Amino acid sequence: MVSYLNTQGLDIVPTQCPRITRWARLQLPNRQIARSSWKENNMTCMPRMARNVKLSLNERTHFGEVQFYFQIHIVTTLGRTLALVSLYSPLNYQLLEESYHTLYSCTYQGNEALKLVDVSSIQSVIAMVPHKLPGDLELCFFLVEKPGLDVAQIAGHVDEDNEDRDGDGDGDEDKL
Repeated sequence: MVSYLNTQGLDIVPTQCPRITRWARLQLPNRQIARSSWKENNMTCMPRMARNVKLSLNERTHFGEVQFYFQIHIVTTLGRTLALVSLYSPLNYQLLEESYHTLYSCTYQGNEALKLVDVSSIQSVIAMVPHKLPGDLELCFFLVEKPGLDVAQIAGHVDEDNEDRDGDGDGDEDKL
């Protein structure tokens, strides 16, 4: 985290102890509610599975599973809102070409591909649906974007998020 913050122009030394507030969900500018695996994995009822997101990093599109969102407060600067994201592998371009650019398939990399990102890089909530390719043992995931999202935005539709699904009454945040 220190190296990421230093690359963002925040001079942090490893001995500093910034205040961190962690969240389980975030409303995006497109009005979608992105969730995180931090709370969804602990849910006793059916999770919403809205923790996969489409991001823009260095002007390239990536897909990832949000572990959690957090805001870091440093004495000398304003707070920064970040997300810890596990990035999916690069797309299987051969499959993308063979499917006439309709099947975006990649693999889940878990903790091997964790990355801190600014929440402003998150573009939308997506679904990553598991599938297997014929003759391949590796589990892959294909992209499904919310159909009609652009039309819903024009019409003014807003995803509602007025429930405390985990029942702990904490508003799904955790101060560290």
